Amino acid sequence: MLFGGGLTRIWDELMGLAGSSRPYQEKIQTILDMVRKLTGTEACYLYFLDATGRRFMLEHIVAEPERERVVETEEALGVPVGTEDVRSVLGAPPLSLVRSPADEEARAVTTEAGTFYSMPLKQEGQLRGLIQIGPFPKGVPSKVKKRMAEIARPLSLALLQVKREEELKERARAIEARTRIGRRMLGSTLELDRFVSLLLDLSLKATKTEAGFVAVADPETRELTIRAAVNIPKEFLESVNLSPEDGLFEWPTEMGGAMFLRDWDFAQRMGVKSILAVPLMEDEEPLGVFALVNFGKSRPFTDYTVKLLATFAEQIKLVIHNARLFGQFTARYLDTLKALARALDARRPSTASHHQRVAEVAMKIARRLGLPEEEVEAIGTAGLIHDVGMCGIVEEEGILLDYEHPTIGASLVEILPLHPEVAQAVATHHEWFDGWGYPRGLKGEEISIGGRILALAEYVVEASTADEIRPALSTEKLVEEVKRRRGSQFDPQVVDAFLELPNP
Repeated sequence: MLFGGGLTRIWDELMGLAGSSRPYQEKIQTILDMVRKLTGTEACYLYFLDATGRRFMLEHIVAEPERERVVETEEALGVPVGTEDVRSVLGAPPLSLVRSPADEEARAVTTEAGTFYSMPLKQEGQLRGLIQIGPFPKGVPSKVKKRMAEIARPLSLALLQVKREEELKERARAIEARTRIGRRMLGSTLELDRFVSLLLDLSLKATKTEAGFVAVADPETRELTIRAAVNIPKEFLESVNLSPEDGLFEWPTEMGGAMFLRDWDFAQRMGVKSILAVPLMEDEEPLGVFALVNFGKSRPFTDYTVKLLATFAEQIKLVIHNARLFGQFTARYLDTLKALARALDARRPSTASHHQRVAEVAMKIARRLGLPEEEVEAIGTAGLIHDVGMCGIVEEEGILLDYEHPTIGASLVEILPLHPEVAQAVATHHEWFDGWGYPRGLKGEEISIGGRILALAEYVVEASTADEIRPALSTEKLVEEVKRRRGSQFDPQVVDAFLELPNP
């Protein structure tokens, strides 16, 4: 048992720290300081495996803060008394360590700082990091080995939980930052609505009008939808017809000037006392309507009001035009990536139409799961480009290093104003449900639903296609293999949805 409180107390303290709301560095510092005190050692170094899984990177150091211990060591080493930096006394630990098979077990290691006891940090049997304590001038005492063995499991759980939580927070912050920057740079729909709302508010204050609205045409359907409104009754918003053919206003055939009211009955029924609207047009194409409305009492609109509204309408038209241009760029860029993916497929007979087939299977599974059609389409788009990151891989000593191709592929689309599932599905389609995949080793719902669906869809396409090495699996054998991998490689609910498809 450990000290007075026993192992149960250690479990409780470590798990309590791991689950607390303290900052990341403070959690790590406190946990490592506990280890140092439990073992009576001067220093404790924490390493985590990097993304490649080949090296350990130094994450944190804690060292004996007591002045007496430092002074004693200083005198023994001939260091001037008063030196405060314990690392300068003990010797600087290496910033990184090359991973070796010996790291799988606890052992004594010799470093520049002296002999340390190194213990692996494991998660479900997988090596994730190292914790090293010491130094020991006369070898590692058996009681230290015993204590470290006793706390190995709770210590690993606590440190790896804290590390995973920080990684998820960093990923969320990065996604948020990319989204924020992308919207600012690319004039997204959200920014268009904010801009329109701002101009509407300015126009109401400048003209002392009580209400108003701005409608914008959908670039595909041409249908006009109100995107900003102030003090407009709900019934008005839900029932107004803005169609150029038979709607509320007569649309002019030429630019300039105000629109004429066509549907007098609707205006009277809604209690409209006065209304002024100017069109947003480009090459005689209706882009939208900017309207000011008074419900309380009739107030005539001046020529100044018409000119002001027309000026604001021109600004909105410019923003709409830029948004459409970027939409066209996005579509063409995606077409380029899809063509690049098809070119990859054409390299070998066994991969012909690979991306297209993966997309089709993925969309069937997504629909079977009952996902919204917008999300289904996004997963389909991700399927059409999921391996495009292979174009960015390099060859080293005759081996293609394709480990990061999901990340490379996602980086090609993540800044575009697309459904977030497109980039997320591409980035995670080689992750395994049990955490054994790559490149990040995500597990369960840490993997996006699109990534979990693409993982199975790609396996189904590849396994049912013969190549130079192996024949295609029969339907029966394919189903058997998919069931065998349920819960390990593949998400159980995704597998179940696939098996419910006609002729899976």
